Amino acid sequence: MTVTRFASFIAVGLLAASYAIASDSRPDLSGTWKIDPARTDEPSLNKDLMLQIEDRGDNIHVKETRGTNAKSDISEFTCSTAGSECGMHDAGSKAKVTVYYNEPALVVLKTHGRRGSMVEKRRISLSPKGDSLLVEVVPIEPSGKSEKWTFAKSQ
Repeated sequence: MTVTRFASFIAVGLLAASYAIASDSRPDLSGTWKIDPARTDEPSLNKDLMLQIEDRGDNIHVKETRGTNAKSDISEFTCSTAGSECGMHDAGSKAKVTVYYNEPALVVLKTHGRRGSMVEKRRISLSPKGDSLLVEVVPIEPSGKSEKWTFAKSQ
């Protein structure tokens, strides 16, 4: 019995330590980021596309702006980065997102469309210099071609 308690104590301690180390190694994605068309492989992408990210520790707030119309050009959510499902305002429609870190990237799994019929995964990471944001967009349902977007930090 004592050995089992000791082993459980050690396991919990190691788990807590690994979580603390993982939390410290997460990149801070906070900032305002504007699409860099010259470094993006999708030529038809909206040139006004911007991301505003507020990294709040265990929560993150993301606002995507595609133009000036507040109803149809803005998507936004605040969610835990622990993998729970959250609601999202998606350009006048409703969607759901699940957000988690898969080191070193933040993964946003978005379900939208009629009865949740469309699913897309975005992997968001910082460039090695920290001056640009790399976003890989992977359509899951319906399947399609992945895209890679690059955003420059806006001052």
